[in-house]
Amino acid sequence: MEEEKRLDMAGVAEDAADAERAEEEAKKEQETGSYTHTFKKPFRWKERTFDSLTFDWTTLKGRDHLEIEQEVLMKGRTLVSPAFTGEFLAGMTARACTERDEKAKRVIDTQAVMEMDMVDFQAITRKARGFLLRAE
Repeated sequence: MEEEKRLDMAGVAEDAADAERAEEEAKKEQETGSYTHTFKKPFRWKERTFDSLTFDWTTLKGRDHLEIEQEVLMKGRTLVSPAFTGEFLAGMTARACTERDEKAKRVIDTQAVMEMDMVDFQAITRKARGFLLRAE
């Protein structure tokens, strides 16, 4: 049991070091406020196909943060740090997407983001994380 605790603490220390490195790297990047992602292969969601999507992080408000946080909490998840919580970043990404339908409604949601290929998901949510970390 003691050994398990030591191993767990080593993992926590490693995760903390990774988080610090990610924050330092994000702060070195130039702030653009938006990101256009070109998919490795076209992304299909609800009868639509996307070759690329643009995300404008600057359109998000405090209300968006609280609503995304509430969605994550309602799923029974613990939200320690939004910048390092995949579901929070997916929600943030969906809300920041500039693509709208003819009724000005979002064409993707959090579920769509989670259905993207892992490489695309990682690239997009890394940009969202960078935006949050640069704001700190």
